[in-house]
Amino acid sequence: MFFSRIANKEADKAILTENLHAGLEYICHSDWTNIPDGRHEIDEHNYVIVSTYTVEPPQDRRPEAHKEYIDIQFIIEGEELIGYADHSQAGKLQEQIPERDLYFYESVTNETYLKVTAGSYAVFYPWDIHRPNCQSVAGSKVRKAVIKVLYKR
Repeated sequence: MFFSRIANKEADKAILTENLHAGLEYICHSDWTNIPDGRHEIDEHNYVIVSTYTVEPPQDRRPEAHKEYIDIQFIIEGEELIGYADHSQAGKLQEQIPERDLYFYESVTNETYLKVTAGSYAVFYPWDIHRPNCQSVAGSKVRKAVIKVLYKR
């Protein structure tokens, strides 16, 4: 897991892979007011999912992971909590949807929460469990872009 602000992208470039930095460049050069919610292809390997939603209590959100893609979760508007932990802390696999590269777990131990605000981003690797879309303030609205960067080629 890596957490930063998009304003720090040039400094972050020194420690992130070229593919992740390309994802940050996509974030910086996108006009989010003109990109509707939904899935949008970036190139032949990567895509973005833009969504607007009301955050939920953490107990109503399931811990998840991905095997094929790295997530760059960028908050466009609002704020949310995102729980994370090492994959070794995951409980029993509850549901898997391999065609969407989505794996849900019943529980996770030693979970830490990040407060992610507008302009911040978090990178989640395949070895990270994360629980997105959790409320820091009940009823808050969030607009978020999740850049899906192919991990396995």
